Amino acid sequence: MDTLIGKGEKRIDAYDKVTGKGLYASDFDNQFPNMAHIKAKRSPYAHANIKRLDTTKAKALEGVLYILTGNEPGIDWDQYPKASVLATDRALWAGQTIALVAAETEEIAEQAVELIEVDYEVLPHVLNYEEAMKPDPVAVIDPEYETRDQGFMDRPADRATNRVSPNVVGAFYMNAGDVEQKLREADITEEGEFWVGKKTASPLECANAICRYDNDGGITMWSNGAGVHGVIKQGICRILGMPESRVRVIQPYMGGSFGSRLNPYIEILTALMCLKAKRTVRFRFSRKEVFCSAPSNWPCQTKVKLGAKKDGTIIANDYYLCEEIGAALNNTFFSGRLSSSGAAPVYRWAEKGQPSNIRMDTYAVATNTVPAAEYRGLGCPEAEFGIECLVNKLADDLGMSPVEIRMKNIIDAGERDCYGELITSSGLKKCLQAVADAVRVEEKPEQDMGVWKKGRGVAVGGKQNTPLGRSEAEVWYNSDGTIELFISCDENGMGVTTAMTQIVANEFGVPITDVKTTKGDTAITPYDNYSASSRTTYNTGNAVLAACHDCIDKLKEEIARHFGLHVSKVEIEGKKAYLKGSYVQEVDIPSLFVPVGMFTQGNWGLQKGSPVKGHGLYCPAPIHQWDKNGLSDRVWNWFQYSAAAVEVAVNEETGQVKVLKVASSADTGNPINPKLVEGQIEGGVHMAIGFSTMEEHLYNERGEIANCNFSDYRLPGVLDMPKNDDVYAFINPDPLPDGPFGAKGMAESITIPVGPAIAEAIYQAVGVRVTGYPMTAERILALIQEKKAKEANQ
Repeated sequence: MDTLIGKGEKRIDAYDKVTGKGLYASDFDNQFPNMAHIKAKRSPYAHANIKRLDTTKAKALEGVLYILTGNEPGIDWDQYPKASVLATDRALWAGQTIALVAAETEEIAEQAVELIEVDYEVLPHVLNYEEAMKPDPVAVIDPEYETRDQGFMDRPADRATNRVSPNVVGAFYMNAGDVEQKLREADITEEGEFWVGKKTASPLECANAICRYDNDGGITMWSNGAGVHGVIKQGICRILGMPESRVRVIQPYMGGSFGSRLNPYIEILTALMCLKAKRTVRFRFSRKEVFCSAPSNWPCQTKVKLGAKKDGTIIANDYYLCEEIGAALNNTFFSGRLSSSGAAPVYRWAEKGQPSNIRMDTYAVATNTVPAAEYRGLGCPEAEFGIECLVNKLADDLGMSPVEIRMKNIIDAGERDCYGELITSSGLKKCLQAVADAVRVEEKPEQDMGVWKKGRGVAVGGKQNTPLGRSEAEVWYNSDGTIELFISCDENGMGVTTAMTQIVANEFGVPITDVKTTKGDTAITPYDNYSASSRTTYNTGNAVLAACHDCIDKLKEEIARHFGLHVSKVEIEGKKAYLKGSYVQEVDIPSLFVPVGMFTQGNWGLQKGSPVKGHGLYCPAPIHQWDKNGLSDRVWNWFQYSAAAVEVAVNEETGQVKVLKVASSADTGNPINPKLVEGQIEGGVHMAIGFSTMEEHLYNERGEIANCNFSDYRLPGVLDMPKNDDVYAFINPDPLPDGPFGAKGMAESITIPVGPAIAEAIYQAVGVRVTGYPMTAERILALIQEKKAKEANQ
């Protein structure tokens, strides 16, 4: 049978989703007619002391089952920051949960929420990094600031060893080479300050969880959250002190995530309320709650200074980054480090063959805004925007092509990045050339649209893969020759279930329709941490491959024993076994499974109804501790790459920007299913256009998000996107040596270069340089008017 790897097989969930027969978490409502409903009382203030919280009237309302507050006893909140779930004496952002009500109906729960009385002492708040980073800010976010260890920064002795501000909760410093000397040696330097705003992931399905109280005192949960084993189940068991055998988590189809469901902010509370009310309960966020209470992205502010030679060789990068994490005070170990990692894998920051010259000074700062978390790129789109904008400016000022300057500086596979890591796979140069050719970025567009001026731009991006997570898989070969796969990775909609099924079908030599895949049920499917950092194809794919080989080896052993052969003489393809040196040359494997009976049963051999089971486990190698300069030969696992080129039209009179053409190319390693990859490329491009030109949080005077709905929060519609014929998706793989069939993840990198490519295209169109996004019409118009005013005064 021909290989199935690299074939665009149809998604195995296509029929369910196209016909509407597939069940999402919200579709389980009608399975539980006696289900109770949860509603939340939320803070209307970005920062306030809770002086009085009175639930008396709410508890007296008929139909109210339980009211939960942050003072609930018997919970080990040390295992999970309470601030991320429930406020106690202080609200840290507008939208934080103050109390939860479980009631017989949604209407009763909403009435009860209104009856909860809260007296607030409103405190000053900070909503952006400029205010939060001051040495003496008006608001300190970290409730434990006075008692928290202050010497947490990785800094050599000659750098600051204490917090710049009490709102800084994480930091990373890296110093490679001699940046100061190289900047002095540079023939040209470019520098600038850049920003990217706060936005919300907007999957179609809001956060939703249903939790059933079981007869044995345990719980069963249906959730569209990520990581049924590693995030939800372990989180519930740790915080609520429950035995693992009493917690079951099932993940139905997910209506999107983009990283926003990697924190169990709804599951913990749903499980807790289920146990308190001893009822099946449901907690489903409204769209407004997704904005004000679910995680946002990591906005980044960067200051970048590049030094280069006349020939375009970039020899130094002085890089400062401040990452806003909102009121997320947990998980600060990687804060700043994750975002700033985007400065590492793309460029050498030195002449070829010489050590890198880069200084990273990165911080994570808390603000009185919704907590930030993973969102399509782990901060890399935000962190790399300024770098790519300056590389484009450098090319313009040197009179070079934006393609040529990048080709000269991009790291090749086999070289080491600025951390000191070996780059084992990079198809970025091929990606860059493909998009540049598709949009013809090195040619000037014809200006034929009146006040609409055209421009073209290009950019590239790279993103780390975090070596975190353990993935397991099981493969069963049944006595009738059918095959089953059991996995627990998250299917966020990207098609990974199809890709994993494809691997199994390929290894056994059967059509993909002959493999049944069961996913995401902690009572049935083996452990997987969660799907993030684009690692699912790599992690779970390697585990599935190992499980296939284990199952095939066990099947060969049984067949070899049956015929008295050495195992090396047996080959398996589908339902057939081919034997060498035997009186039987070929046999149907199902015929070897013996029915169970008094004359046939035994403790060995192939038995009907008892499948041959293979188990696979994969976990990346651990990272190596970095030295005092932040250097290490293994900080990340591998890198994914992407390039984008665009043609835009800018209205000189209104500042409106239209993306007319866009080309995107990804280095996926060897793709398991190219059609799925193309879908990820197209979806990522359209998402990036949205958050590059439209999406941002706007606040009122209380610090509440003022545009927390799809009417006021601007998402791109069909008319805001290029036509299908003007969207180009390319795959330019460079095989990853340790990836399954050379594959690696790619979805997050797609969003990185689109923003800076649009920014350069705007400059080429109307001559103004954008230093942040979203690049709204108002901001572009202000820059155009400022440019005209300067020209008039010259």
